[in-house]
Formats: sequence, C-alpha cells, structure tokens
Amino acid sequence: MTQLTFGQVEEWLDAHPELCQDYFLRKAELGAINAWLVSHGFLTIDDYVTCSSRRGSNSSVGGGSGSGSPCGEEAALASALAAGAAAPGAASPGAPGGPQANGNGHRRANSKRCLRHDFARSKSRSVFRTHEVAGACAAKDAPGPSSRRSSLKDMRKYTSLPPNSINMLSLLIESKIRLPQSAPAHTRATKRELLRAQGERDFFLGAVRDVATELDLKALSHKAVDNIAVLLQADGASLFLVEGPRSGRQTLVSKVFDMHSGVGKFLLPGGAGTCDNEVQVPWGVGVLGHVAETGETVNLQVACEDPRFDDEVDRITGYHTDSLLCMPVKNAYDEVIAVAQVINKNPDLDGGTFTHKDEKMFETYLQFVGIAITNAQIMEASRQEYDRNRNLLEVVHDLFEEQTSLEQVILKIMQRAQRLLKCERASVLLLEENADAVTFSKLFELAPGRAHSSPRQPVVEGSNVSRYMLRLAERVVQSGEVLNVAESLEVEKGSGGNVRSLLAMPIRNRHYQTIGVATIINKLNGSPFDDNDEQLFEAFSIFCGLGIHNTLMYSEVEKAMARQKVAIEVLSYHATASSKEVEALLDQTVPCADELNLYSLAFDDFSLSDDDMVLAAVAMFLDLGVVKRFCIERETLYRFLITVKRNYRDVPYHNWRHAFNVAQVMFAILMGCEMKGTFSDLEVLGMFVGCLCHDLDHRGTNNAFQEKTGSALVLLYGTTNTMEHHHFNHAVMILSSEGHNIFSGLSAEHYSKVMKVLKHSILATDLSVYFELRPNFFTLVESRQYSWGQPEHRQLLRSMLMTAADLAASSKPWPVQERVARLVTAEFLHQGERERRELHIQPQGLMDRERLHELPQLQIRWIADICLPLYKSLGQMNPKLSVMTEGALANISQWAALAPGVSNGHDDGHGEGDPEPDSGGGGDDDPVADPEPEPADVASPDADADPDADADAAAEDEQEQPAEEEEEEPV
Repeated sequence: MTQLTFGQVEEWLDAHPELCQDYFLRKAELGAINAWLVSHGFLTIDDYVTCSSRRGSNSSVGGGSGSGSPCGEEAALASALAAGAAAPGAASPGAPGGPQANGNGHRRANSKRCLRHDFARSKSRSVFRTHEVAGACAAKDAPGPSSRRSSLKDMRKYTSLPPNSINMLSLLIESKIRLPQSAPAHTRATKRELLRAQGERDFFLGAVRDVATELDLKALSHKAVDNIAVLLQADGASLFLVEGPRSGRQTLVSKVFDMHSGVGKFLLPGGAGTCDNEVQVPWGVGVLGHVAETGETVNLQVACEDPRFDDEVDRITGYHTDSLLCMPVKNAYDEVIAVAQVINKNPDLDGGTFTHKDEKMFETYLQFVGIAITNAQIMEASRQEYDRNRNLLEVVHDLFEEQTSLEQVILKIMQRAQRLLKCERASVLLLEENADAVTFSKLFELAPGRAHSSPRQPVVEGSNVSRYMLRLAERVVQSGEVLNVAESLEVEKGSGGNVRSLLAMPIRNRHYQTIGVATIINKLNGSPFDDNDEQLFEAFSIFCGLGIHNTLMYSEVEKAMARQKVAIEVLSYHATASSKEVEALLDQTVPCADELNLYSLAFDDFSLSDDDMVLAAVAMFLDLGVVKRFCIERETLYRFLITVKRNYRDVPYHNWRHAFNVAQVMFAILMGCEMKGTFSDLEVLGMFVGCLCHDLDHRGTNNAFQEKTGSALVLLYGTTNTMEHHHFNHAVMILSSEGHNIFSGLSAEHYSKVMKVLKHSILATDLSVYFELRPNFFTLVESRQYSWGQPEHRQLLRSMLMTAADLAASSKPWPVQERVARLVTAEFLHQGERERRELHIQPQGLMDRERLHELPQLQIRWIADICLPLYKSLGQMNPKLSVMTEGALANISQWAALAPGVSNGHDDGHGEGDPEPDSGGGGDDDPVADPEPEPADVASPDADADPDADADAAAEDEQEQPAEEEEEEPV
C-alpha cells in the first residue's frame, strides 16, 4: 500500500472540497467544532450557553467578561454553525420539519432552530448596512458564515475602542490607517478551558496577543486581569494604573472595580471612586501603594498577617484573602506605570501559595502588559490631542464668528473651557487701562447653569471666594506666570472651603501685554488640574486674548467710523453751499464772458472777487455750451461751484483764485484760440471741470512734505503723487454729494467717459506726468505727424493744455506775474519754516527765508526751462497760442533786471534747455539742488511738487529745475 504524506492528503482535500465538507459533517464531534470556532475567533458552544443565561448583564460572576462583550453575537453564530454540523446525516437545517440533533444527542424542534437562525442572523448584521436582508428560515436566505464574520469584524473595529472616540477613529479608519483589531473577549472559565486544551505555552502566547492589540485602557485592564488570574491559577486579580504628574502627587487608579484589592476604605462604592467605576488608591498606602512607591514585589502567604494589608473588604463581604502576590508594571524607562495583584492561589496547587515560578510567570507577562499599557496611553494621548485641537478650532471659529460683542466672545470661550476642562466655574477678569495699580474693570463669570458679567470691581462684600479670587488674579498679573493651586491650606483658608482647586493664567494681547486673567475652579472629578489641563487652558487663554483684542479693536474701529461719520456730516454742513448762498447768486445777473475779458490769455488774475469768480465760471460754462448740451440744472451748477470754492483752503497761492485762473486760461484756449472743435463736448466738460477742481483742499505743502511727515494722506494714497490723488478724490466726493452732481443728466456711458477725462485732466497737472509726455508731444508737433482725430494724440494734447493752463501765470503781464511769484514764495517759505521747526531739517533754497534774494534767478530758469518750451510747441501747433511765448519772454526780461549780474539773454532764440544751468547762480540755487523753483510762477509753484522727483525727465531736457517740480496728481 502506498504511504501518503500529509501534504498529499491536504492537496487532495483542497481539490475535492465537497467531499471534505461531507466528511466533516458526518464525522466531526463537538470538541472539533469548538476548536474550529475558537481558532476562527468565535465562542464555544458552552460559552454561548453561558452568555445566553447572562444576557443583559454587564459582568460575569468572576468579573471577567466586562461590559460590552460581543459574546451574544458570536455565540449565536457559533450555535447556528454547530447546530448544522453536529448531526451526521440529519436533515438540512432549513428543511421544514426536519429534526436536528445537537452534540449531546438531544433533539430540537424546527421552530426553535429557525428562531436560533433568526437570532444569529439579526445579531450578526453589520451596523453599517443600509438595507435589510429578507428574513427567512431557509438556508438559501440565511447569510453565509463569511458575511457574518465580516460583519462581526467590522463591529469589533469599533466596539473594542472607546465609545467617545468613535468619530475620530472612524476618520482614521476611513483614511486607511490600519488599527489593530481586538481578539474576541472570553470569560475566565473559557480561558481556563483554553489553558487546559492548549497548554501553558500556547495559552501564554495567546494571552500576549490578547493584550497586544488592545488600545483601550479599560478593556485592556479587563483582559489583563482575566489572563493574570488564569495564568497564575488565582481566584482574583486586579490592575491599578499610575496617574498624575511624577513631580507631584501620584495616585493608583483601577479602571475596573475589584473588591479584592487590599485597600478597602479607598475601594468601597461611594468612596473615592468616580463615575466610570474608577477607584483610586493614594500613593504609598496599602500593599498596592507600597509596591508602586518602592517598585518591589510583595508575595504574602498569609496576607492578613502583613500590616500593610487592610482586611476591611474581607470583613464586609465575608471573603477571606489568604495568599497575595503584588508586582509593579514598568515601561521601557524602568518607571512604574501600574501595579498588578493576584490573590488566593488555587489551594489544589502548590499548597495554595504563589511560588517562585509564579513570580517569574507574573513578571514575564507583566512586561508585555507594560508595553500594551504604554501603547494604549499613547493612543489615549493622541485622542486627547485630537479632541483638544478640535475644540481649539471651534474656539477659533467662535472668535471669527462673533467679534461685535466682548461679552459674547468671552462667554463662548468660557463655555468651551468649562466643558473641555470639566470644571465647575470659569471666570475672566479684565484689567483697567492706564491704571497706576492693578485694577480690574470687568468680571465675566460662568458658574454651572448661569453666566454673569459685571462692569465694576469684581469684589463682593462678604464673599470670601470673590476676595480670594481677586487676590490670586492680582498675583498672576504681577508675576505674569501661571498659578495652579490644588488642595492646599492656602485654598482652604482663603476661600472658606468653596475652592478646592484653581488654575489661573494671564491673558495677553498681540503685544504680549497682560490685559486680564482667566481662571477655572474645581475640577468635576475632584482631582487637581494637571499638566494637560494647563496646556489646554493656556491655549484657551491665548485665543481668549486674541478674541478680546480683536473685539476691542473692532469696537475702536466702530467708534472711529462713527466719529468719521459725524465729522463728515459736520464738514458737509459747513463746507457745502447753503441754500441762502445759492439763492443770493441766483438772483444776480450772470455777466458776459467777453465783457470780463475771459476770452483773453492776458486776463488779469486779480480783477474779480470770490463771488464774482463764481458768476464768471457760470458764464464760461454757458459759453462752452455744456450746460444746455448735458442738461445741467442751474441750481445744481451754482451749488457745485460754491462748494468747490469753499473746499479750497485759505493758503497764499493754491486757493480758489488759482483754480479759477487755470479754468479761465483753459476757456481762453478752447474759445479764444478756437481749440474747442478739436475735442468732443464730453472732453471739453471734463477738462474745464478738471481745471476748477485740480487743487481741491490743497494744504500749502508739497508731496515731499507729506512723505517726510508721514501724514494721513500718505497713508491713504501712498507716497507717489499723494496730493494729486487727494484732489481728484475730493472732487468725486463733492460730485457725489446730494444736489452737487452736475453730471447727473448724462447716460451711464457718458458719465463713465467724462469721469475718465476728469481724472486724466487732474493727473496731468502733475509735472512728473508733463516731463514724461512732453518729448512725444514736441516730436509730434515738430514733425507735424499729429492727428487730433486719434484718441491717443488727442489725450496727449489734453495733458499738454492742462499743464499750459496750470503754468500760465508765467506768461501773464508783469504785474500779475510778479504778484503771483510773491504769493508762491510766501507759501514755500511757510513750508520751509515748518520743516525747520517740526522736522529739524534744512529746507530747500527756495523755501529758505535766508535765501530769498535768489528768487529772480530761479524764476528766470523756471520760465526758460519748464514753461517756454511748452509755449513754443503749442504756438507752433496753433499760432494763436504764441501770445503765451511772448509773455514768458517779457517776464524773463523783467526778472533779469531784478537779478544783478544776470544778462537778459533769454530771447526767441532760446529753446528748451538753452539756458546755462548755472546762469542764475550756482550751488544750491540750481533747480536740481533747489527743487521747487516755482516761486515766481503760477504754474511752477504748485506746492504738491516733489523737490527730488523726476530726475530722469530733467536729464532728458538737459535742465535740473523741472526735476524738482512735481505738480499735484489726483486719483
């Protein structure tokens, strides 16, 4: 006969699964079925019977199974499998009326078998199933063993872990982080049977695996206690974990209540235990405390004879403790992290005492328990960190969700702190600003079920707690450190016994200045606040400080906006035209523009009063034809002009008169020189209004001064063309005021176009823009390649005409020119004095009163280098504009007569850049060194000019003076 090997037999069985199954069903006995069930993670048939009898109970008589054991589900499934496999040749489990034999030979009715199948099927359903499987007793409808096992495994992923971490662990599992799966729970009786069946070595390895995959400390304690009791053949066991800071008071805490622990007064129900059935043993008390403190092993053959043993539990329960073995559990750093204890060795073994072999077995197994406890504690710390981060994110959400109310922000933060730190009370005290001593202005207090805030000093007469809290808060402010007071005499004496533990921290703003104190009082479990609480509360304090700071800043912004609104209302009332002023001017006759000589480029700038200039402006609007063309209401036009006049400040030169004179020159160019037809009506309107508004709210100082002083205008508009931006925005503000919009009759498209022209026109009065554009303009004119029909060429011409109008005082008759130069000089000297007094710097030459005698020389160079080239180019384009060139040359001669040693060499032959740079004097008189050579000139004197700007433009024109003159630029 051929001898077959085991491998050949196994290979044949794998190739004939139906014959293998048939043989198993006919020959398998209960023991084989139980072994199969246990090896595949299920309970035995006997275990199922035991679990069924105790269903609804959370613990076994021996205290081993624990709450939440899935024995019911697995046993039901095991019973169903066993029932189908135990009777060879029996009818199919699903066959109606077919009798079924169990392993003991007893017959069961089909109805009971169906009930068992239904029960097993209902208990094995996955908690994640989204539909129900149709129920039936037939085998074809019953779920297969593989699907049941899959469902149970999915359930074990969650039931073996802490219930309150289900959300976090679900996320971990969904993110494909594989967590160890716990083995099925067994009773001590089952484990003793396994010990007998498997032997000590295999059971020990299984017990190691049992705790190695457990990440919950409570479930780990259950398993470790049962395994220890079975391994050492003891009647009972217990495991106490070390908790508390190593630098402070540590305690021993048992996650599972055990009556046989050797320290009765601390373990009896109603004693020091907390909810969750946790009990605590003080450090160094009893056998457990001694082992934890010393790290020694205690083996008592007669426990009651040892003075460290407390037999109070034995007296109360009638239980007698004979032998006792207690040993520390250490981590990788040789630190005691738990204490394990077994009592009452099986009297049939070793005379009922724990031997040296037991100690070695105990010590070996506890090494693995120590590793498991360390892993579980790391998992617990990770879960706590996750919860802490989630709560801190919720605090951040609260901060950004609510910033309008200081009370609401602090209340939300305190509520979250109270919930997360599990304390009775929370409070926040805010310091009073600018106080000489430590004084609190507000108290926010959150007690169980109520919240209270007080705007006054938080001292309650007759209240020891409030006075005590106030003293501690003052200490925190003075020291700036965290204060953790826990069950000390200081607490008892200071608070009258109402404060058992207290944690106080300073609240700081973003400048790290203490603005208050946050306090939490009395942890709900009676324990003191530990390091974890301090870290979490410190984070809360940081967010509390940010929330308070942001809310206070928001409050300040709201107040600033309110003040701004009030200021705007006041300014609007005083700076806009009153109804009486409008009515008074409406009653007057508008003069004829020709009678006032407004068509002439030689108009006398000082011939009209302020009110006369308003009427003259109305006359120019009428003659330009824009009033009728764009349906500008007469009253709106008057109100607009009066308001513009009132929004020019009372400065020597950049005032309402200068704005009117610039507008008159533009009117003379458009009408007297017949340039109006070159532009559209919208462009004419935008240019003329731009002339009237181009220096609105001028302060008599230039852009450089704004930058040096860091004025509010620089903060608003930046350091480039600061004043020009302000002029334009001020014009927009006036147009936006009720009853002032002279563009209201325009369509949306026309309104957009005219605003663009207005902005471009005001920007063009900045000399930096002029220096940038004039080379292109001069080239176009000299080559006669310009075509005013092209938008780009026409825009370039608008810029040049705005500059020409702004600088036109240089071409006016000598009396006007000289008077304007003196006014500009007065404005510059005032700025120079402010620079010397406020900024402590040496002012530019033109702004220095000690160098006033150099005015004629600077004026000559200003007119020759800046103004004359533009006038000549415009005269070349339109001969009627040559009068500006003639006037400028005449003024050069007048200034030359006032400047000793300077010949009148500036005649028609001088083009741009012809004058020698040092002709009027050298050194600081040079316009490059003395930017702002505008004193004698209306156009140059624009106080917005930046003395150090546009060096490139000056280089292009081979002259230095222009570089220093930067006219204001709106936007």
